[in-house]
Amino acid sequence: MSYVAVQYAEALLGLSSESNKVEEVLEDYKNFNAALDEEIYKFLNHPKISKKNKKEIINNTVENSLLKNFICVLIDNSRIDLLEDCFNEYIKIVNNQNKVMNVFAYTGKELSNEQMTQLVSNLGKKHNRKIELVNIVDVSIVGGIRIEYDGNVLDETINNYLQGLKANLTK
Repeated sequence: MSYVAVQYAEALLGLSSESNKVEEVLEDYKNFNAALDEEIYKFLNHPKISKKNKKEIINNTVENSLLKNFICVLIDNSRIDLLEDCFNEYIKIVNNQNKVMNVFAYTGKELSNEQMTQLVSNLGKKHNRKIELVNIVDVSIVGGIRIEYDGNVLDETINNYLQGLKANLTK
């Protein structure tokens, strides 16, 4: 992520905090980002399309005034290519502010509700944060679980154990 994207995200957070619309902006930004396909992205980044035309499209499609103005500022400053980076940084800042930690659990088969609840509870107690858990099924995992959060990886899979065993035996 670029430092510029962090600055834009912090500015958006500051403005949305002033008007008590942090969660509303986050939700609208998520929806906008989800609707952004390759063609729209190419349109917004195309150098031969005027900034006026780009802003007109944004003004007609985005309802949230803070988000609309934010995107228009990115267009004015020729920084629209940072739109997704700004979104990711905004989420990070809001999650950090709300003590939310995103956790990805990779398993060979889908975790049961009970297992997910237990994992959320244990990680929440350990890190003193609210946990948002995403279970990603990876059929290459024979057994066990690999957990990724905040740049950390806890790999308790059979695959990892076997790789370690193989490395020790081939020394």
